[in-house]
Amino acid sequence: MATQKTSEILYSLGIGRQYLGHGITLQAVEMVLRDENRLLCVKQGIFVPLGQQRGCDWRTIERNIRTVIHRAWRTSSNRLAELAVYPLRREPTVTEFLDILAVRVMRGPR
Repeated sequence: MATQKTSEILYSLGIGRQYLGHGITLQAVEMVLRDENRLLCVKQGIFVPLGQQRGCDWRTIERNIRTVIHRAWRTSSNRLAELAVYPLRREPTVTEFLDILAVRVMRGPR
């Protein structure tokens, strides 16, 4: 259920399955929903485990999530700001973005 909500949010930001980062972001949000402490050190808590699971370097995971963020900011910054619980004056970091998505999935639609 959470994966479906996260996917719907990503689609609302212009991030479809044609982006490799779509699936990676789904997995990252699931990890955060299971243990929010992963946001305290995203490299060790998210990037490295996902890289091992997907058979790639952790930097690839980070880059793909950053691509998703950049696309969302370029095409849907208003929608992204709507999802956040605080004003966005710049493109969010990976940690901020994953937190925004996780909070929105926990709270439900807005």
